[in-house]
Amino acid sequence: MQKKNRLGVVAGAVLLAAGLGSQASHAAPKVIVKLATVAPTGTPWADSLDQIKKRIDAESKGRIQVKAYMGGQLGGELEITQGIRRGRIEGGGVTAGALASVIPELDILEIPYLFESYEEADYILDEHLYEPFKKIFDGKGFVLASWAENGWRNIGTKTRVVRKPSDLKGLKVRSQESKGHLAFWKRMGANPVPISMPETLPALQTGLVEGFDNTALLTLSAEWHTAIKHFSVTEHIYQPAAILYSKVFWDKTSDEDRKIIFGNGNKLAIESRTAVRAIGKELVGVLQSSGITIENLTDAEKAEFRKAVDGLADEVVKMTGGEARRIYEIILEGKKQFKAKKK
Repeated sequence: MQKKNRLGVVAGAVLLAAGLGSQASHAAPKVIVKLATVAPTGTPWADSLDQIKKRIDAESKGRIQVKAYMGGQLGGELEITQGIRRGRIEGGGVTAGALASVIPELDILEIPYLFESYEEADYILDEHLYEPFKKIFDGKGFVLASWAENGWRNIGTKTRVVRKPSDLKGLKVRSQESKGHLAFWKRMGANPVPISMPETLPALQTGLVEGFDNTALLTLSAEWHTAIKHFSVTEHIYQPAAILYSKVFWDKTSDEDRKIIFGNGNKLAIESRTAVRAIGKELVGVLQSSGITIENLTDAEKAEFRKAVDGLADEVVKMTGGEARRIYEIILEGKKQFKAKKK
């Protein structure tokens, strides 16, 4: 139990582990930066965070103090997103799916089976999409500091075993509050119910929904695993996240403090991804040790899911509008370049 609890706590800390590198403490701070996330806090990061805090404290000479509000203390991801946009919250770590409520183009990143590997996703996000999205974020009231990572989403269910698309027909599932996610579930024949993260566990416990999709990391850290019996490794959506700040806050912050808060920018993504991936397989093992049956799909079974979402990409692009088509074309070009580099 001790090992399982520790891993669940680690999982919750990962999403903002890199972004919280902008923390500092001082008895009488002149600048307070509230960072919010739905991911729970985690003590295993204490040593590394302590070192980062000391560096930031030294650089700011005590002008900046970051306060982290973990585990949805300031609301679900939609509430956090709106809070950052309006300047009530200075910054935070939010998944791309949730940010899509304000920045619809982010839905394109979560088209099912869009990315074929971590390496491909990293290359496209960092080399092709970071700068375009920085401009889009700016126009929506945000400052994009760095990509982060939730990882590959899989399907957890209370009673039904899921190994093929037809297994989802008629199933009541929690969906992230995103047009792209809702479109995926409807294509599967499921009955999606948009529910925020803090409300998902009660919904599973009461039977309002019978399943969900998410990473092993978030499944454990949010304790959703306590309400399911099966976990199907579909890896149908790669979900990035973002460390971002409020433009309202940013515009009234000094250049010196901006530099300290921004830190190494998107280089933080490397730390975040490394931390998430280092414990990925171990977390699936923790799920299994909790009595959950792990359904490892064969290549043929995954191919059925890929076939079931054929054409969904164009649907998502059309319903998204804005700069969605341009972003999708950038991704396709990035995929071509990545494949050429691998040869």
